[in-house]
Amino acid sequence: MSKKKANPIIQSDFNKSAFYRKLDNPKVILVIVSLFFLLYFLPYLVKNQDAYISQFDNLDQISYLGHFDGHFQGHFLPTDDIEENYLPGIEPVFRLAIVSFAKIFWLFGFFPGYVLNEFFYRLLSFLGMYLLLRCYLTKKLPRLLPALIAVSYIYLPFWPQGGLSISGLPLLAYLLLNIHFGKKLLISYIFLLIYIFYSSFFLTGIFVLFILGLIIFIRLITRKSFIRLLPPFLMMTVVYVITNYPFFLINFVDKIPTNRAEIQLLSVSFAKAFQELFLNYFAKSHLHAHSYQKYLLLPAAIVTLIAALRKRDFPIRKVALILGGFTIMAAFLFSVYRYKPLNDWYTSLGFGFDYSRFFFLNPPVWYLLPALGIAYGYNVLKSKKTFLLMAVLLILIQIGINYQHSSLQVWSTKPSFREVMSTQQFDKIEAYLVQNKPDFSKADTLIGCIGFQPSVANFNGFKTLGAYCPIYPLHIKDVFLEVLEDEMAKSKRLEIYMQKWGSQLYLFDDEIFINMLNQKDLRRNIRSITCDLNIRKLKKLGVDYLFTTAKISNADEKKLEEIYYDTGIFGYYRIFVYAL
Repeated sequence: MSKKKANPIIQSDFNKSAFYRKLDNPKVILVIVSLFFLLYFLPYLVKNQDAYISQFDNLDQISYLGHFDGHFQGHFLPTDDIEENYLPGIEPVFRLAIVSFAKIFWLFGFFPGYVLNEFFYRLLSFLGMYLLLRCYLTKKLPRLLPALIAVSYIYLPFWPQGGLSISGLPLLAYLLLNIHFGKKLLISYIFLLIYIFYSSFFLTGIFVLFILGLIIFIRLITRKSFIRLLPPFLMMTVVYVITNYPFFLINFVDKIPTNRAEIQLLSVSFAKAFQELFLNYFAKSHLHAHSYQKYLLLPAAIVTLIAALRKRDFPIRKVALILGGFTIMAAFLFSVYRYKPLNDWYTSLGFGFDYSRFFFLNPPVWYLLPALGIAYGYNVLKSKKTFLLMAVLLILIQIGINYQHSSLQVWSTKPSFREVMSTQQFDKIEAYLVQNKPDFSKADTLIGCIGFQPSVANFNGFKTLGAYCPIYPLHIKDVFLEVLEDEMAKSKRLEIYMQKWGSQLYLFDDEIFINMLNQKDLRRNIRSITCDLNIRKLKKLGVDYLFTTAKISNADEKKLEEIYYDTGIFGYYRIFVYAL
């Protein structure tokens, strides 16, 4: 038998108590939340460019985002005047920047823009999670609880380039609920536009539209009201097409074959798909959509779902069950997508689209489910003060877990942003070339990068053959496969990496491969390399110099002249410069 509902008189008496008023005081909450924001951004304020910024899928992509020679040079309209800073011969349409709210921040320079971007999307994300909980899901809880849950959520290490894509999902849910119920329509539509311009269509937008369209369809066939959801659905669809118009030009107007058609992620057996992907992902989340639910949130979510299944008086019971079902469905699709027979068949279709990315919508779910459980426990338990204190303690522990994986990394992890970009080292190289090579012109010289990210050279104003490019014309990939042919012959891993993925168009060495994120380790472990790149092809493509972080032992055989060497004793990189 289920427990009786909490006595409303007892509930009311507690809500008037001094303890409840302290937890519900807006001024106290504003101070607490402000302190948490200060704590999160303190390393950026104290260390400035000596703070750590992740290279993986972040700094390695800044040239693709439009950053060159230390400032933003993104183009929004097609023109033949667009500089070819990293892939000679690429069609101009591939260099077009998508229309994004984040571009405003880049105008201040990369590092200041990066910090401003981090602050604004986390601020909007906090407001979204707090308002969703406070106005729709946990109305009876004192304000401090949803505020702390929102803080724990925005302490996650979101993908910076995604903006509101993942972090702003609670805000999006709040706005859509407002529109559905006819509340605060003007402000809700304004912030809905901000969400669209500040999020990625391919990261989350397309999946949000699928779910929203499914909700509209279900409400249509069940003869429930859906008419208010149509305008936001149509607005999101149209505006996402406008903001991502280069993609639609490439695929539906110019019809240029791209590398996406050949992408095939690593496929596995059924046993591995279930054990290593489904169960592992369900417990730990994905590296691009961290939620860190393993220790606290997952057990709390399970308890919440058990209560929702057993207790008919569980508030918004259907919402809890739908959210729980969604986490299982997302983990299932993630594992099925990589199951070899299905993966091989789907790849053969040439769509180049990862339908398993519903998992990007998962992080807020792991915070909403425990929040629903806390709201239910508060409603039915008599010892409300003790329960709230325990809930606050657990949320603070989760904040600590998330902080350890986000802001604390900015404090303590190496290399720093300043080290990675190493502007002084590259200025020294430029000065040497200007003084000793009369024909050197930075604006006209093309270099190749071995053993470090080409985006670093781009940031320092050098044009490169190579970049991180999520989408580019297929003929460019063929060029790189020809250049890397002999290197791939020495490494099956490199061959598979390029043939089945290839978004990193780098002049790979078979020994260094992708191990270039920590140059101190690379310097210690690899003293020299044997270069088997197609030098004749590189010359034909216009490459004048090779910048490499390891000595080329067969330079004479390849007719490469070593003209500069920086030991790296006083810098982050050990750099050899070879003239072709």
